[in-house]
Amino acid sequence: MKYLLLNITCLLIYFFALGQSSADSLLVELPHLEETEKAKALVQLAHSYAQQDSSRSIQFADEAISLSKSLEDSLLLGLALFNKAECYYYFDVYEPALNLYGEAQSIFMALNDSVNLGETLNSIGLVHYFRGEYNLAGERFYRALSFFKGTDNIEGVAHVNSNLAMVFSRLGEYEKAIRNYQEAANLNSSIHDRSSLAVNLNGVGVAYYNLEEYDSSKVYYNKALLLFRALENHQREAIALNNIANIYVNTGDSLELALGYYRDAIGVFDELHDRRSKAYALEGLASVERELGNYNRAIETFQSSLNLLEGEEKDFYLMQLNYMDMALTYERMGDVRKAYNAFKQHSFFKDSLLQQEQLQQIAELEKKYETQQKEAEIEQLNASREMDRLQMKRDKELRAFGIIAILLLVVAIFLVSLAYFNKRRTNALLSFKNGKIEEQRKELVRLNASKNKFFSIIAHDLKNPFHTVMGYSYLLTKEYDRFSDDEKQKYATDIYRSANSIFRLLQNLLDWSRSQTGRLTYTPQELNFHSIYKSIENLLKPSADQKQIQLIAEVPDEVGVFADPMMLETILRNLMHNAIKFTDEAGWVKTTVDTTQDKITVCVQDSGVGIPAEELNNLFRIDSKVRKPGTKKEDGSGLGLIICHEFVTKNGGSIWADSQNGQGSRFYFSIPRSS
Repeated sequence: MKYLLLNITCLLIYFFALGQSSADSLLVELPHLEETEKAKALVQLAHSYAQQDSSRSIQFADEAISLSKSLEDSLLLGLALFNKAECYYYFDVYEPALNLYGEAQSIFMALNDSVNLGETLNSIGLVHYFRGEYNLAGERFYRALSFFKGTDNIEGVAHVNSNLAMVFSRLGEYEKAIRNYQEAANLNSSIHDRSSLAVNLNGVGVAYYNLEEYDSSKVYYNKALLLFRALENHQREAIALNNIANIYVNTGDSLELALGYYRDAIGVFDELHDRRSKAYALEGLASVERELGNYNRAIETFQSSLNLLEGEEKDFYLMQLNYMDMALTYERMGDVRKAYNAFKQHSFFKDSLLQQEQLQQIAELEKKYETQQKEAEIEQLNASREMDRLQMKRDKELRAFGIIAILLLVVAIFLVSLAYFNKRRTNALLSFKNGKIEEQRKELVRLNASKNKFFSIIAHDLKNPFHTVMGYSYLLTKEYDRFSDDEKQKYATDIYRSANSIFRLLQNLLDWSRSQTGRLTYTPQELNFHSIYKSIENLLKPSADQKQIQLIAEVPDEVGVFADPMMLETILRNLMHNAIKFTDEAGWVKTTVDTTQDKITVCVQDSGVGIPAEELNNLFRIDSKVRKPGTKKEDGSGLGLIICHEFVTKNGGSIWADSQNGQGSRFYFSIPRSS
């Protein structure tokens, strides 16, 4: 069952470029259309943007709803409500989606529109399916089927049958799933929809696989494989190859054939540059090698699977699976120590998998919060548009009144003048309100970036060093006598380095939080820069010595600056620490000072790995994603450079960087000289 995860892949998004071009054309034509045509165009725009831009899609849908109500066009109103619901559905906001689908369903029911009723009920069923409410989903799919069967919409009937098969698979009723997949396959075959037909055949194969009827499963997998190859759908072709290999593994009588299919699947995944799927296939291949007694080859293949996951988003499920199978392989080889170490890694990543699920729940809550923010912004935009519409209506009434009021010239002049001044006052008020809204939006973006940065540091950078401290201290506490003196020394050194990393991160977090909350007092005074440098050099020299990095200084003895001492030390400490962290062993870090009449410019240069050009402009931004480990995998949060930027600015200076990838970096900052 563990390999069936490869059966669940993202569906391809067809005709994206064509749809986007059509939407752009509609946007250009929109202001020039009649009311009815404009309502139809807004419905189409809401549909076009539903999967790419939720804010714009909901905006177009709301305009279509308002215009359809004024036109008293029930069909357009139902379609606008349906498309708005689709937008919420695509972004997993299910509750408002269900409410809107329900309103659309009532309208289509009143219109006796069987096709749109079937589409709406099918969409409601999908919402219940993804919420895990499988019985409710099945009920809606059956109702959708009853409406579609009264029409010539064969494609709709096929889709609903396929969705019913998904429900039965979830409920473990695989025989019913097979019947619905086969019905969908027959319909798709009749309309020559080979892509959907291939998916249906693969679904039948999965159902037979779950029933452990491997011969039947193999037949349908092979049919699907032939169609995927004919369609040149290489992603699904590789998945079908992997599925067939799984069958040979489970039957246990054709492991050599399983090796061939796994290798073919790996070859296709390699061509597609699909590292994650290739990693899953390699794990299956390694398991077969183990069963054939090729233990060393199995270990190498398990390791290759793990190597593919480096640099990718962590797949803790596959990582713990690899380490579990490695532990079993080492056990069969009689290497108990390596088996034990592999099992410990399995346990670690299994715990990480549980933590990842918890973080996903937090992410879902954040997504709901962001959706609520977007809805509030849309409501503000709608209120502004409603005010504009009312103003336009008022202007029309005034023009009509002007024609009638020719006989009452004095009264007419008075009313027109009054309307003119009211309009100016209203526009001034609107401009003021819009300015306030824009200021609040910018502040919200800044606060949201700060929040995301803080959560990232707490969830990742602060957690990892604690794992090392807790893990090694636990081993030393429970099994102290089992380790040699060298091992104890190594563990103690690792604990010290992790504790030191935690201390540096907390120090930066404290400085940053004090700066953000306004509790940081700026107290400039005349200082000797050479003394400041020597204190930082003494502080960082042990870290540099560990990597055999030479600290070079070209700092005159008498260089006076006017700055806050704590801030200046923090700036220099962070820049020199970063230079050491991103410099390889036996490299160098050089600090120089250039003086002018009113300021000094400090340069911290290193012989390290350098920075790509595309990342240079984002180094000092709070919303930057630039963060990577040092040359010896030292952790980094990206917070240090942000603090440097804030502290340099507070001291009346500026900071910038110059670097080329692979050729080292130079960080400059300027501060005022003392009088």
